[in-house]
Amino acid sequence: MYLTSLCEEYDVVFVQEHWLAPFDLDTLNSVCNNMICFASSAMGDAISKGCLQGRPFGGVAILVKNKYASSVKLVKSSNRYIILQFDETLLINVYLPCSSVPGRDDELLDCLTSIENDVNDTYYSNIVFGGDMNIDISSTCGNQSRSILENFVRDLDLTFADDKLPIGDCGTTFRVHTSGAASAIDHFAVSHSLYDNIKEVKVIDSGINLSDHAPLLIDVKLPVSVKARTDRMPKQCCSKNMSFRWDQGDVLQYYMLSHELLNSIL
Repeated sequence: MYLTSLCEEYDVVFVQEHWLAPFDLDTLNSVCNNMICFASSAMGDAISKGCLQGRPFGGVAILVKNKYASSVKLVKSSNRYIILQFDETLLINVYLPCSSVPGRDDELLDCLTSIENDVNDTYYSNIVFGGDMNIDISSTCGNQSRSILENFVRDLDLTFADDKLPIGDCGTTFRVHTSGAASAIDHFAVSHSLYDNIKEVKVIDSGINLSDHAPLLIDVKLPVSVKARTDRMPKQCCSKNMSFRWDQGDVLQYYMLSHELLNSIL
């Protein structure tokens, strides 16, 4: 499986369109034993209404190497995006609506507004924002969807990393071999403070990749704050009485974990 080879080679992997139902999300945990997975499904509503008609759709996930698990926490999972916090850096993986979606611009604006609200409710220093955006930002044609995306990037003080691609590489990540169509619709954008930390951006072309999307790689050095390192040091004593807030918990992640653990004993 190509995804497994990517997980073995890289520290963090963003996945879009895994097509899994909520009760099948634990399948991603078996992709790579060396990674922890955070995933969400886009099919919850469709399945709740009865038998699924047509092919599966949507879904996003972020896989992170186990050695970083203690530094990562889930901020928000939705059917079109997942936000993780790695120390003081937010990792945001998105699958934005394509042009065939009815009311695309309204859905796009709603999705990006939700992300911005979640970000504004979180303490952070930097952002890495990436995924299948279904928008070619290099297009010279006027486009409302592109304007919405560019406004979002500007509001969060981000900059696209497309200009870090090798000279002559237009960043084509989507190809339809039967028709010859191709476009650059997958992107990364980072905080201005991270831009100079980018070592490389490239499209990975592999013969074992059976998807019509080619992975987009970004190699960026993320700072680890002194505060974050101190917070992970064991404490000698604690005078606070801690309690669980089940009403504030991530129900989807609880479902995935309990499903995996119970399966092992049944």
